Amino acid sequence: MSKSHPFHVRRRYPRALAIASALLALASPAAPAAAQNAPRMMMATLPASFERASSVVERLRARDLLVPVEGISASQLHDTYNDSRSGGRVHDAIDIHAPRGTPVLATADGVILKLHQGERGGNSLYQLDDDGRTRYYYAHLDRYAVGINQGVRVAKGQVIGYVGDTGNAQPGDYHLHFAIAILHSVSRWWGGDNVNPYDVFHGGN
Repeated sequence: MSKSHPFHVRRRYPRALAIASALLALASPAAPAAAQNAPRMMMATLPASFERASSVVERLRARDLLVPVEGISASQLHDTYNDSRSGGRVHDAIDIHAPRGTPVLATADGVILKLHQGERGGNSLYQLDDDGRTRYYYAHLDRYAVGINQGVRVAKGQVIGYVGDTGNAQPGDYHLHFAIAILHSVSRWWGGDNVNPYDVFHGGN
């Protein structure tokens, strides 16, 4: 029996833990390059029935996701999803402003896929939902919460980090960059089809 996944956890969440274990095997400082060279068996795609879902947003609304910054309600959010960014990029996320050190909360139950430190996102975190296909991205964190590591299970509402301005955020512009994506291939944890979190939160709150 694996010491990293107690029996009752493996029994209750076999799909999410299997996916997380596969992805952790690919994790490295150059994860995208490593994943592209991964064995073909690791590149499993999602079921066709899910690809034909009539409304991904409606499905996510039904999951009743939690706004991932403590003390912030859906009514306080701003839709920055389509805002332009440097290099011709589109934001594909929302920024949730709060004082530095405000707790960042897991938006849903799931598994931590990757802790990443990058030039753009700074201290960031990727989480896989228990559905095995929805990925949440939390960026510009000041720091991670104690005990948060790759492969760790988190519960909705659990503190996973703290609001900061790391990465390419302007100094003193403390906020959480929060993104949602539906993965096509579970080994490409940084990719997928982006979904506007603002639409998700405002549909159910």
